[in-house]
This record gives sequence, structure tokens and C-alpha cells, in this order.
Amino acid sequence: MKHIKQENKKDLTLKCVDLVSKTFVELGQTKSEQDIVILAQSLCDDLYADFKNLMFEDIQMAFRKGVRNTDLFVLNVKTYYSWIKSWRAVIWEARCKVENEGADPKTVVGYRPEPKLLTK
Repeated sequence: MKHIKQENKKDLTLKCVDLVSKTFVELGQTKSEQDIVILAQSLCDDLYADFKNLMFEDIQMAFRKGVRNTDLFVLNVKTYYSWIKSWRAVIWEARCKVENEGADPKTVVGYRPEPKLLTK
């Protein structure tokens, strides 16, 4: 697992296309290939700009939770920003509970340790 900022742009774009396509299916919507590519590219750019310290697995979880807990069955920039920010808040709260309050990491929803950097 690595942070968004460490992802190759082309690989991240492909992951975003897959995620956007899957999300439309889960929402029961169909979109043209062009619409999917445009939204996926927008998502990729937004991840690099505003969520570069998250991991793509966090983005997948944000979309999963968002689809299953939404009353608005639409996928657009505003929607995915809301989903990602909500999941990021869960991650931050979990980290605070573990690191500052001594909670057991195995019992805290959303907690994941930061990946360790490999050194020579």
C-alpha cells in the first residue's frame, strides 16, 4: 500500500476508471464510456491535488461506504468529495484514538498504520 502521491499517474487513472465504472453499476446507473473516462480523470486529478496523503484503498472504502449510505443516487465531483472527506475523518479519528488515547488498533474502525518506508 502506498500513498496517492506515490502512485504512477497512468496506473492511478486506470484504477479510477475501474472505481467509477463499478460505482455507476452499484448505483444502478449507466453512463457512456466518455463520461466515465472524464469523471475518472477528474477524480485522479483531485486525488493528486487534495487527497495525496490517502491511499487508493481509502478511496475505495470511501466509495463503498458512500454508495451504501447515500440517499442521492448520483456520482459527481461533489458526491465523491463528500464521501472521501467523510472517510478521511474516520481515519483521522481512528488514528487519534489509537495514538493519543491508547485504544487497541484491532478494535478501532478505520485505523491503519502508516506504511513504513523501506531504507537501504
